Amino acid sequence: MIKIDNYDFECTAKAVFAMNPSAKDRYDDWEELMSFMDLMAHMHMKGTNSFSTGGFQLTAFPIGDGDDRMVRASVSAYTALKYVETVQAMQFMMAA
Repeated sequence: MIKIDNYDFECTAKAVFAMNPSAKDRYDDWEELMSFMDLMAHMHMKGTNSFSTGGFQLTAFPIGDGDDRMVRASVSAYTALKYVETVQAMQFMMAA
């Protein structure tokens, strides 16, 4: 059974929605993005430990003695880097 770290998913969805310009084109709000992330976790994390798309990264690991797996979410490195580059470019333009 897939178990979701709800706190990670919520924080990641809020961050990706703010940081990834294409997220606003695909989803109405961060909650819709979080629902998509949950769907991806249940579809793809049963047989793999890592999955990345749309600015977020999912990581799964076994918990307990059975087939249970915990899935945690984070902002992908590429999305974080592109966001920092954009912010830095805007700061440079404002300082000039």
